[in-house]
Amino acid sequence: MYNHQSVSFGILFLMIFPAFCGCMEDDAEVSPNLSFSVDYLVGGEVQTLRITSSDRMSVLVPYLVLNPDTNYIQNGTVLDFSSSYSSHTIQLLVPPSSEECIFLIAEYGRQEWPVRKTNESWREWVDTGGHSLGLDNEIGARSYFDNSTFSSLGKAVVIAGSVNYEFLDVFRPVEEGFAVDEGSLHSAGIVDGLTVFEMMEIIAVDGDFNDLWGPFTEPPLPSYTNALNFFANELTSYGYNSEIHNYRTSSSPRAENVCGYMPGNLYPDEWLVLGAHLDVAEPGSGGGQGTSVGAHDNKAGVALILEAARGLAQFDHRRTIVVCFWSNEENGYDGSDMWIESIPAGVTVTNYLNADAVGTNWPGYYTLVVDCIPNYDDEVLGDQWEMIGLLEWIGTDNHDVSEALRLGREIFNTEGYASMKDVDSSDQKRQSISVHDSDRGRSDYERFADQLGVVSVDWGSLTGGSDCYHQQCDTLDTMIEMMVMDNATGEQSLIHSFDLITWWIFTAAMYLDEVPIYDKN
Repeated sequence: MYNHQSVSFGILFLMIFPAFCGCMEDDAEVSPNLSFSVDYLVGGEVQTLRITSSDRMSVLVPYLVLNPDTNYIQNGTVLDFSSSYSSHTIQLLVPPSSEECIFLIAEYGRQEWPVRKTNESWREWVDTGGHSLGLDNEIGARSYFDNSTFSSLGKAVVIAGSVNYEFLDVFRPVEEGFAVDEGSLHSAGIVDGLTVFEMMEIIAVDGDFNDLWGPFTEPPLPSYTNALNFFANELTSYGYNSEIHNYRTSSSPRAENVCGYMPGNLYPDEWLVLGAHLDVAEPGSGGGQGTSVGAHDNKAGVALILEAARGLAQFDHRRTIVVCFWSNEENGYDGSDMWIESIPAGVTVTNYLNADAVGTNWPGYYTLVVDCIPNYDDEVLGDQWEMIGLLEWIGTDNHDVSEALRLGREIFNTEGYASMKDVDSSDQKRQSISVHDSDRGRSDYERFADQLGVVSVDWGSLTGGSDCYHQQCDTLDTMIEMMVMDNATGEQSLIHSFDLITWWIFTAAMYLDEVPIYDKN
């Protein structure tokens, strides 16, 4: 784990608003004369990189970096090279599945920088001349210092002139012993999709984790007790203080959760919460008549959150990180409700990140749905535009999904949310990702938004439209079958999807630990 050294704070790099007004300077471009200590970057790892400049200039690094003064991850930085052949050494959290990283170059002392749109890749931005468009690009970043060697980044109010750039290739290693069709392309890094899949082979195949209903009985079901103990031990092994919470409820005899707590070093009473529900729909419930395994809904969500928790535990954090697995989501949200009611006095929840029914979507033939709530107008995209923009920005950096994000926004704006859940629509069988605010609220994240007013996010997929929704066929094998593509096996595609979402949640938590996003409505 990276140990805390000193206290500093940076403002989140939120490049997320449609247009900023201001003026543009007519600055001359600086020729890129940079050299790097490595020939390529290692994707998915924190890598030490020395950058040397042959000229006096400033360089923007638009990726997560580890600040050596604070030992916290921050949203990026600007490096000032005050003389020729000077150098800086940074620790960069390299995106896992992008083919290259960009470094923006401008005159020495530049504070305001044009940047790409949230659903546009850096390569697309350069190819369309975004680096030279200034105000026409509409969004930008500002560098400022806050008692630290490395400046932080915030949104720009005034956009300065054009910039130059250099790219550095990114290669992600693979786990030895696995072929491409077995998920090797997404098998390494701080977190990875193969580890999620291997956890699924434990909790969604082994019968010891079946029949997680409710719990509604007194005493509790042995299967539920076994599952709670297993996940508590996993969280403990990562470094969390794990607790099994038992509640008496008015609607059922019991509600039980397992949570892990990692205290923040700077703001311990501000909690950033990640969660997924443990329970499955019991036999006879709903239109699907229930299930025993519940691989898609919601063993996959549990496995994803568990892997994101493992990654987060490798770093120091400003705010307390809480990871919870809830009971009784399927029949009234007793688990999350009771936990919310029991939050200690003086503690606030800053943001909540949820995973429910994930994996059978992008890069398969169905839309990956990312909901941001609270929402006040289901017909208009933008009530939670800060979170939408941040998530699009992260997704594009991590996995080069800009085209899928643009298609997902088009589907949302032209066909509406309901069409995304319709697996029978030929128009829907497109590789798309939609990040939007929605009235959906069909999982535990709705409770955090409704009861606490907390901006909450859910990574979800096919529910009502899935042939195996709340049915016995909701198994890992069925998920693999659903993800078979013309150019990839089902296992390969599923691991790719797991990797994408796990990295998305992990990286979002890193950003939100620096600066939370609050509901401005």
